[in-house]
Amino acid sequence: MTERLSQFLKAEQLTAANFADQIGVQRAGVSHILSGRNKPGCDFLEKFIKRFPAVNIEWFITGKGKMYKEQVMPELFGTPADIQPRLSGTSEEPEPPVATTPLPPYCTKAATQLPDEAMEKNIEKVIILYSDNTFSAYSPNPSSL
Repeated sequence: MTERLSQFLKAEQLTAANFADQIGVQRAGVSHILSGRNKPGCDFLEKFIKRFPAVNIEWFITGKGKMYKEQVMPELFGTPADIQPRLSGTSEEPEPPVATTPLPPYCTKAATQLPDEAMEKNIEKVIILYSDNTFSAYSPNPSSL
């Protein structure tokens, strides 16, 4: 685990002291793990994974797999081939059902009340920021990410 912790710190561009501060353990504890004197305990592993949820814990403990968990990004917009038939109306697929849930009051502003410049703009990218300081980016054109 000593070597894998070193690999992780290098990949994240962290010093041992910064890492210890970020996960809330004593700096000496991280130093002892890196030197091979001590092995990480459950408390260390729990704090590590809570702060860095993308790390593959199996890799860290056993060395099997990749350093980071595989993250599958959903095809929010589909591929251009999937989108084109739906836009041109040539698709044999039935139209998706329209939501019947009423919109909240702040969403009921009529589109005609939007400024002309907003009506002419296209969405280029949607970015979602999470509380653990990670993000996901979605784009109708995957090559623009």
